[in-house]
Amino acid sequence: MMRKATQGQPMQILSPIPDAILPQAGRLWRRHFGGLGRVRGFRAANGAVALQGGRVLGVIGFRDAGGGFATWRAGLAAILFRPAPPTGDLVIDGIVARLPRRGIGRALVARAEAEARARGRPGLRAEVAAGNRAALAFYRRLGFVEETRGRFGWPWTGTVLVLRKAL
Repeated sequence: MMRKATQGQPMQILSPIPDAILPQAGRLWRRHFGGLGRVRGFRAANGAVALQGGRVLGVIGFRDAGGGFATWRAGLAAILFRPAPPTGDLVIDGIVARLPRRGIGRALVARAEAEARARGRPGLRAEVAAGNRAALAFYRRLGFVEETRGRFGWPWTGTVLVLRKAL
């Protein structure tokens, strides 16, 4: 049996995302969270990437009052979006891992915790659709607890749970 080229190579978590990797990380994020194709670009400083052998294994975005990982084009769709209640926490602005259950998501959330501490934030927040059981279980395993719920985000998302982890 042949070994894959990346087997045995350590996974790296980088933030800010290097310019050479940002397009690849942005494509992965956008496939999962693109939202009506209104994404204009990505902010390297508001994200972290998991790399192994030069391949992007996962990406996490961060959001605060200054904006998020993705930059959006203004338009009609923007008036439909309903933000969750304001927070002093660093918000996880989407997380995606190519390979589930390999520790990629956990490592990216650990990097988000370090980023929150560096920015002087009291905690991390995740906003998750109530029907996304896998994501809810993931965050709960990492110590997040439900803070509130409501109809945040896009109207078709349904109920969203706001989860928080104090740091």
